Amino acid sequence: MKRILWVILIIAAMTACSKKVPLDKDQFTSLLIDMHTTDGMLSVARGDIRTEKDNYLYYNDLFAKYGITREDFDSCVTYYSLQSALFNKIYDVVIDTLSRRQTKIMREWKELTVNDTVNLFPGYTMIVADTIRPDSTQAKVRKKDSIVYETRVVKADTVYFDKRNQFVLVKLDSIVPGMYKFTSTIKLEKSDRGKRNFIQTYFLSADNDTLKVPDQYVGVDTLRPYKKDWEFYVADSSYTKLFMKIPKSDRDTRVKVKKLNDREGCVYKTEIFKTYVAPNREKQLKKEYEQRRQMELERKSVKKK
Repeated sequence: MKRILWVILIIAAMTACSKKVPLDKDQFTSLLIDMHTTDGMLSVARGDIRTEKDNYLYYNDLFAKYGITREDFDSCVTYYSLQSALFNKIYDVVIDTLSRRQTKIMREWKELTVNDTVNLFPGYTMIVADTIRPDSTQAKVRKKDSIVYETRVVKADTVYFDKRNQFVLVKLDSIVPGMYKFTSTIKLEKSDRGKRNFIQTYFLSADNDTLKVPDQYVGVDTLRPYKKDWEFYVADSSYTKLFMKIPKSDRDTRVKVKKLNDREGCVYKTEIFKTYVAPNREKQLKKEYEQRRQMELERKSVKKK
């Protein structure tokens, strides 16, 4: 009886599909490719997609594109799935097309982001102060300190603060318009109370105009390292250099201390990247940049008055 029932169902299905199918093989293949592409888009945007009903709206647009209804689509699925050999060939084409598209996109993306993996960080510039006490031939003459500053670039991954070197500088030339990303980690081995520590960053033009990046504040405790990062878009080609002081310190008048301690600790894992920005996003960033520059000009104008 079960065999007879299966035969009846298959005959009925084949009879139902003997009519003209809404989409021929090529059209159905194209629709499946579009549907899988849509599925990928929905998967990426799943945080914005709330319900299954929203998902169906995307498919309905596809059905309208091919001039069919959901019932027509179901009919096509039934028709082609009953012909397993043909259905397998259709999906071979679908998979091959999607794979080739993905390969093309990844190749283009790799070309656009080829510089993203290049760390532009040139090394830490250390300005070390050394004190020389020359002997005096006059017994009652007070000795004077002679300060000598030495500048050197250290390309090691980690640099340490000490009594003579209380901060490090980062200097980067050949800045061009684009999105820059920075990350660095600071570890203070001794409590730095009485100081307000922050990473100061700005871009500099040939005529010494500055484009300031918001300061990244660093705590004063010694329990954990502080990982700091920022992302900043430069639209103006006049800014050709980047300067960063890690960390810059101001006296914190709210904290009363008898004596400020020399800073002890280190800076490590510093990286600077110029990253790819999609055209639409870059257009929005340029607009935001112009608005920010206008506000800065207005602020400077008010300050002069």
